Amino acid sequence: MALYWALTPAPTLFNHAGIPNAPVTEIDWSTRALAFSIAMVPLGTLIWGLLSGRRCFDAFAAGRIFSRDSIQQLKTFAIAVAASALLKPLAGAALSVVLSFHQPAGAKTLALSVGSDTLIALIFAGTVAVIAWVMTEALEIADENKQFV
Repeated sequence: MALYWALTPAPTLFNHAGIPNAPVTEIDWSTRALAFSIAMVPLGTLIWGLLSGRRCFDAFAAGRIFSRDSIQQLKTFAIAVAASALLKPLAGAALSVVLSFHQPAGAKTLALSVGSDTLIALIFAGTVAVIAWVMTEALEIADENKQFV
């Protein structure tokens, strides 16, 4: 991500941010650094979720499938994927504003884009959250059954 924001030519950055017909001007390093910071918010959230998913699957591999910790890590994974998907269009809008900030009056842009990738990520996160909820119910039933024996 850092290399993308450091090395990508300005016209390509404008195009990716949804700023059509942007003038061919160079973007200064402070603007690139701010744009990098904005772009890292949804990516950082996704990375946090993937690390939670890794801890969950490590617990599964160790045989702790119906443990509170593994289920909590699965819930965290689902929440992080959903949060990342919701933050992506907001970060894109913020990027369009930051990148067009130094443009002349009338050329400033606010571009909000919601794509199918965002919707698929939300559906995936919802599905994983339902699985985690079912696992929580199964754990509670198993704990209740242990008390009877």
